[in-house]
Amino acid sequence: MPEPDRIRTYLETAGEQIRWERARRVVIPELRQHLEDQRDAFAAEGQEEAERLAVEEMGDPVSVGAELDRIHRPKPQWGLLALTAVFALAGTVLRVWLTADWTDTYQNLDPLRAGLAFILGCGALLAGYFLDISCLGHYAGRIYLGFLAVTLLVWRFSPQVNNVPFYARYVVLCAPVVYAVWLYTCRAKGWRGLLMAVLGGVPLALFCCWIPYMLALVSLLAVGFVLMLMACWKNWFGVGRWKSLTFFGVCVAGIIATVGYWCLRSGHAVRRLATALHPETDPLGMGWYGLNIRHSLEISQWWGQGNWDGAYPYEMAMPLCESDSLLTTMIYRLGWLPFLLLILMFVGLVGCLLVRCLRQRSQLGQFLAVTVVMMLSVPALFSVAWNLGFTWNGGFFPLLIGNVTTVLYMGFMGLALSAFRGDSILRDQVCNADYHPRYRIKVSIQRL
Repeated sequence: MPEPDRIRTYLETAGEQIRWERARRVVIPELRQHLEDQRDAFAAEGQEEAERLAVEEMGDPVSVGAELDRIHRPKPQWGLLALTAVFALAGTVLRVWLTADWTDTYQNLDPLRAGLAFILGCGALLAGYFLDISCLGHYAGRIYLGFLAVTLLVWRFSPQVNNVPFYARYVVLCAPVVYAVWLYTCRAKGWRGLLMAVLGGVPLALFCCWIPYMLALVSLLAVGFVLMLMACWKNWFGVGRWKSLTFFGVCVAGIIATVGYWCLRSGHAVRRLATALHPETDPLGMGWYGLNIRHSLEISQWWGQGNWDGAYPYEMAMPLCESDSLLTTMIYRLGWLPFLLLILMFVGLVGCLLVRCLRQRSQLGQFLAVTVVMMLSVPALFSVAWNLGFTWNGGFFPLLIGNVTTVLYMGFMGLALSAFRGDSILRDQVCNADYHPRYRIKVSIQRL
């Protein structure tokens, strides 16, 4: 057999044993590189027929391919997929069921719209699950610039609702994912990469402020803080752990000082905080929300509907009962026990995500998984606080409240589960030896 055909024939035979197409596209190039490295090493030693020796040393191609097929198989995430779908379905049913007998009509309570949102959400969940997320890292720069352009257009032309561009609020909810893939491209670029990582979040934060959407801004800041802390601690920029942490600490201190100065100067945030703590001080303003919520909780029972003693029907006295205050409505109509079970179910979902993301070998997969965990946790905390009477800032409960947000967050869940599913074939750019593609294939071969 001619020398140039030996490696090609070996790779074709080994590739036929690997059933997952995505794995074949990743593993075969790495196997080729390993064979070529071994061939070059034999040639440098003066060995004749270096390519034949490299192929023979690798072993039987059928056995090698079968073992690589065993190692690089998709890891199905059917449990988390089902749990996500069940939680979203529970939210759809609760929103429609708990308010079905009320005379007031809300657009979000239309059963057809809610059902369509759930179906589209399941489609988004599966689309994200089967997506090859390595393309997000490959096209991160284009995704970042495209997101800025789309946000600007939507912000400019979106219809105004309460002086806020309505659709732009949904667009900026994607900002944490965009920042995660942007931060991934800044790795191993030294001080330039560290500076790019910090400055890359500024336009995203400004859009959240201009719209304005406080919940999106807090989610972005929380995700950025956690991801940057991870990156600096693991020295992913290559400037040294403590130098990175020091620089990041100075940036965080500057952000805190700026936000604190703005809050103290405007006084609005301070007044909202004071009202959230003591709603009785502003019973006709923002305190009205807190007073009604706390009254609903006081008359609620552990099981079954509470006894509403107000002058008006519950749906008229309780603001945002189909959206921000849905959990309060659930406690009043069903009791505390179903509410606690729902929260435990959500905590279990987020906990499973967190445990699995800590096991991720790919930095891109870990970035996306951590981002989704934070994106689920931050709005959930705001929502639970609001529904327990701390009405500083309202918000939706992920996968439970809202039609468009349900579709978006089911798609985000799909991205995280895609990272878990394809962890064995996700590859990062070279940052250190542990993540070098040649090192990874050698480790796989050593298992044979």
